Order: sequence, then structure tokens, then C-alpha cells
Amino acid sequence: MGRGWSAGEILRAQICGINLSGGAILECGGIVMSEKIYLKIGQRRFVKKPKVTIGDVITVYCKDRDMIEKIGHLTLVEFTLGKYDRKVFDALDVVGIIQKDYPDADIECLGECDFVVEYKKPEKECAMHWIKVAMICLITMVGSGYGIIAYNNDVSTTDIFDRVYELLGASAFEPTNIMEIAYAVGLFVGIVIFYDHFAGQKLSKAPTPLEVEMDKYDKDISESVIDREGGK
Repeated sequence: MGRGWSAGEILRAQICGINLSGGAILECGGIVMSEKIYLKIGQRRFVKKPKVTIGDVITVYCKDRDMIEKIGHLTLVEFTLGKYDRKVFDALDVVGIIQKDYPDADIECLGECDFVVEYKKPEKECAMHWIKVAMICLITMVGSGYGIIAYNNDVSTTDIFDRVYELLGASAFEPTNIMEIAYAVGLFVGIVIFYDHFAGQKLSKAPTPLEVEMDKYDKDISESVIDREGGK
């Protein structure tokens, strides 16, 4: 459904011979009634199909639901370079596309002035994908283990444990390695709590330190791409 015009507006439009369903602005007798269009633009958007419409990457809002649907189906770009491609857009590019169909539209852009649209063709998971995952897990495990071992050697962790056994008068428990076991378990639990990730589960809704750093990294990439490729 379109915008719900009042009886007075409908009568004024009939007198002036204006079709309310076709345009974004109604003007008659010095009185202007505009259908304001809001565009919420993010800095970076990912798509999986080569033909990208405005609705795929931008949130469009106005009172006229039909207009939202029509604007959302307007073509923004069509990628042609195989598996991966990207393009930097200016908010004015989007305004120009919309005004081709709605020349009198009152458009307000919210959010970013420049944004990146990245296209990546969906690929089926194959054996090579899981081999890469396994290799990354193996390298990460070996590297982390080596780092922990090197740290324990640097601070002489074994000597510290021996000294603690002596101070507590618990030398009889030294052969059981109870302190070493507690240290290993505590190290694992501390890492899980700090990074807040274990078997796909999270302990809280707050972003983890790793997620915060990844968001910063993504933002830096987007700004770099916009600076390098914007305006081309």
C-alpha cells in the first residue's frame, strides 16, 4: 500500500490533476507535500550474487511501502569479474540512481558517505577446505604450545613450584604433580573465559577481545579501500 493521503490532500491533487501514486512530491497552490526517503548506509557490505540492488546493501525507509519496495529493487551494480570483485560507492551515486525514477524525491542519507560493496561467489565446501582448516588448527596448536613452554622456561616455573611445595610444607604431594595439574587446568579455563569462546558457545553477549580487534581490523580495511579506490 502507498502512503495514506488525507481527504484534503486527495481533493487538492484531483483539482491540480496530480497522480499521488506516481511521485514523491505533491505540489499545488504553493503547498508542498513531500514523501521523505531515508537511506541508512553502512561502511562495508558483502554480497553473494553479481547483480546487486539498493535493497541488498542499504536500508530504505519512507511511509510509502510500495516506494520502499521499488527503490529496493533498483540495480546498484552488476559485477562481472568471476569469483571476487569490489566497488566503492558514494552516497550521491545512490541518490542519482533513485532520482532517475523519482526526480523530485526528498532523500536524506544517514550513516556513511562512502561505502564498499564486495562480491564473492559462493563456493562449495570440498576436501581442500577441511585440509586447510586442519593445517591452521595444527599450526596454531604447535605455536601456542611452543610459546607456553618458552615462557615456563624463561620464568623457571618448575623451580617456582618446588619452592611453593617447600613453603606450604607439602613436599609429600610433589610426586603427584597436583600443582602442575592445577596450573594447566587454570591456564585452559583462563583462556576460555578471556576469549569467551568454547565449542561455539559464549558466556556473555558482550563482544570478546578478539571480536573487538577483528572489528577494528575490518574498519581499517574499509577505510583503506575507500581512500585508495574511491572516486575511480
